[in-house]
Amino acid sequence: MPMSWSRIAAPGIAPRSATPTPLVAGPEDRPSVVRPYRIAHVSDPHLSRQYYREHLKSLKILLRTVLEEGADHVVISGDMVSTADPDDLYLAREVFAKAGVLDASRLTVVPGNHDVFGGPHRAVDVLSFPSHIRSIDYHSHHAMFRDAFAETFEGAIRSASGAPYPFVKRVGPFALIGLNSIPPWSMRQNILGTNGIVDDAQIAGLLDLAASGAWEDRLPVVVVHHHFNDLTDDAPSNGLWRKIEARTMRLRKRRKLLRILKEIGVRAVLHGHIHRNEVYDRSGLAFLNGAGSICDDPVRRLKYNVVDCKEGSLVAKVRTLDIPYQESTVNRVLRGRRVFASSASLEPQPQS
Repeated sequence: MPMSWSRIAAPGIAPRSATPTPLVAGPEDRPSVVRPYRIAHVSDPHLSRQYYREHLKSLKILLRTVLEEGADHVVISGDMVSTADPDDLYLAREVFAKAGVLDASRLTVVPGNHDVFGGPHRAVDVLSFPSHIRSIDYHSHHAMFRDAFAETFEGAIRSASGAPYPFVKRVGPFALIGLNSIPPWSMRQNILGTNGIVDDAQIAGLLDLAASGAWEDRLPVVVVHHHFNDLTDDAPSNGLWRKIEARTMRLRKRRKLLRILKEIGVRAVLHGHIHRNEVYDRSGLAFLNGAGSICDDPVRRLKYNVVDCKEGSLVAKVRTLDIPYQESTVNRVLRGRRVFASSASLEPQPQS
């Protein structure tokens, strides 16, 4: 089976065969906008030396491939590790350092729920996990994530508050806007640590950065962990479990966030959390989910999302490799028991 490109047209993103619509037209075009540039988007590698050794090998292969295929910049939109263990974070750091991309100009990362809270990896862990995450030091785990990938945050533009998120990185023709969608534990709103929200402080920071011209002459692209899909769309065919997942894996206040992203001119959102790769549209804004890159996606091959800038237009597609990924024993057991706390196994999507 040959390697394939799955191209999914979405409003705001020009298909490869279409005549691109310049974002900045005429003689005022800037070289940074019109020159070819490629982002490779991967999410949810879930590295763990103890539980998911197969993921480490898959990530190394995938990272080598995206660089060989001309990626200028790599984006990881959360769940870098599966355990929130500092040893696993520094294992991930070592992978990127050896690949030569542990640098702000080559790599952008944001945290996922597993980077902060970890997750249950054995059946025996499931019942104890909600009480376990109550003891997690939320702020120190966020700081640990930032420290592990400190080089990737160097030179980032931040709002007047100086908070870590949101941040803006001007790479090539893009302005990558990093958000943290992982809120603290809450009995009512985040009992498993898997729900998300971009809080009001970050919203204020976004508006501040937009007003300051932080992405002037660049194409603004948001990087965040949580998805904008509505899992209840599939509830009738998937029963009670899908409804439970919809309540415990949702992005709260997403409509407000979506409205603001459109108002400040964001062109695309790169995210993860639901384990599949796809390009979809919400209210005219393009979304790329990269969470099926190395595990759980119904298309059981390594894959990554591509965002090309060509002549001022965005071209988005899913790149599928002729390399199957290996599922760990832990994943097989958890899937059999239907106790995933951090991913939704959705029906296969047609790829062209």
